[in-house]
Amino acid sequence: MSVQLGATIATGSYSNGSTDASVSPTLIGGKGFGKFDVFSALGGTLPTGDTKKLGRSIAWNTTAQYHLGKYLWPELEANTTHFVGGKNDGKTQNFLTLGTMTSKFKFYPEDAKSRTGIAIGAGMQIATSQFHTYNHELVFNCKLLF
Repeated sequence: MSVQLGATIATGSYSNGSTDASVSPTLIGGKGFGKFDVFSALGGTLPTGDTKKLGRSIAWNTTAQYHLGKYLWPELEANTTHFVGGKNDGKTQNFLTLGTMTSKFKFYPEDAKSRTGIAIGAGMQIATSQFHTYNHELVFNCKLLF
């Protein structure tokens, strides 16, 4: 279990970013069962200013992964966002993402004490709810691990 607190700073320009700052508290948990892992995060985005315009969102994300071979982690992710206030008030969208991640590729594999490396992944995010702001999008990620 873990708690995370993120924050954004307003750019001051409605055409490029947000005119108000926001905070994003999140509760994260996970469990591994041999080669199978499940983890989930529940959090929200809370603007510090005009909530009627920006609204608030509550997001819940759950991912299941299986360690296949030395480097491959196929995964299935469910991602739900509920909107409170703003232009999408009362609406909920859900996506399923089928993807894969790689295990850490160490930058210095010959050094047993070296922990730094990189992990990359990709997937296809598909809307499964009637309301959705997009559909059938490719998702890529890259993580620097240390």
